[in-house]
Amino acid sequence: MYMPGRHKLNVPAYSVSTDRWRDFDWMLFLTMGVLMAFGTISIWSAVGLPNPAQELFNDGTKHLLFGIIGLGIMFFFATVDYRYLEAVVWPLYAGGILLLLAVQTPLGVTVGGAQNWINVGFTLIQPSEFTKITTVLALASYCAGQGYEMRRLSNFVIAGLIVALPSGLILIGPDLGQTMVYIAIWFSSLMAMRTSKLWIWLTVIMMPLFGLFAWQFVLQEYQKTRLRVSFNPTIDELGAGYQIIQARTAIGAGGIFGEGIRGGTQSTLNLLGVAESDFIFAHASGMFGFVGMTGLIIAMVILIWRCLIVAEVARDQFGQMIAICAAGMFFFQATLNIGMNVGLMPVAGITLPFVSAGVSSLWTSMAFIGILQSIRMHHRKLGFQPLNS
Repeated sequence: MYMPGRHKLNVPAYSVSTDRWRDFDWMLFLTMGVLMAFGTISIWSAVGLPNPAQELFNDGTKHLLFGIIGLGIMFFFATVDYRYLEAVVWPLYAGGILLLLAVQTPLGVTVGGAQNWINVGFTLIQPSEFTKITTVLALASYCAGQGYEMRRLSNFVIAGLIVALPSGLILIGPDLGQTMVYIAIWFSSLMAMRTSKLWIWLTVIMMPLFGLFAWQFVLQEYQKTRLRVSFNPTIDELGAGYQIIQARTAIGAGGIFGEGIRGGTQSTLNLLGVAESDFIFAHASGMFGFVGMTGLIIAMVILIWRCLIVAEVARDQFGQMIAICAAGMFFFQATLNIGMNVGLMPVAGITLPFVSAGVSSLWTSMAFIGILQSIRMHHRKLGFQPLNS
């Protein structure tokens, strides 16, 4: 029989108790830190050339400062119970859509031929990065709320539209790379979605038709050229294929242990463009060589593995879908960035998570880590425990 005063609620209703922090994933946190440190050194070298030792404050040190600020963002989301995000998910999603619409107004700033940025004074922000969070939260909330009703075709289509709306606005930019990331998030969500296998298989089967339609009516000519030269950069050696050739050369020239802090010849001679973001992997290969880049890839694999562990221990489908979508996003971005550096994927302007320069990408990735930490720290069910006599 329950006696008043003999039991207590194990977990507070709002804040994270001390007991919760025992479930904080230190391996996930430390792996993130290793990747950020790797990125800080690589960016500092890339933009400080030809003499990085005399360039103490540049985008590399900014990456470090933004990372320190990002720790506050990460710990904020880690402290707040992730289930409270469901209460505000749709206002957040609507706010994200408004941001994407604002980009297409005079507020938008064009960088690299794509109008996907907004100037906030101290830096440029990319709303399409932040809306990854709101889109994942909305998708996870809707699918978790529907449960097995996701077997209905109408609900499956609505879930697809949740991702398609921001994707379409981003493609207007045009930003094909970010659009591909959102598609990857959608496919990742299918792993946790309680829907009919028939709808999943139909989606997979129809992808070639969607690809053909996009090739004929959506992609611009320069985007088609990028896809062609990704498989054979020699067809346009001085044009679209130039960066791929230089990136391959930089990676090969790094050898086993690399050529030091200044990087390889391609970097020191400024032959490698956008070395601090899109081609950070190629520049870092010249610095650290095969051994260093193997370590980087291992760190990225560990990060994704820990994301999947969060999905495994999540106490509800909402948390599980967030974790799986985050893992899929990190995996796809890392694969696409490294792939385009080695010439296996099209050049799409996608950052390497935590490593490439870019405050929007960095803060978005750190926010996801914070949410994943919250999911992990709240995976134990509420319960009553007897008080010590």
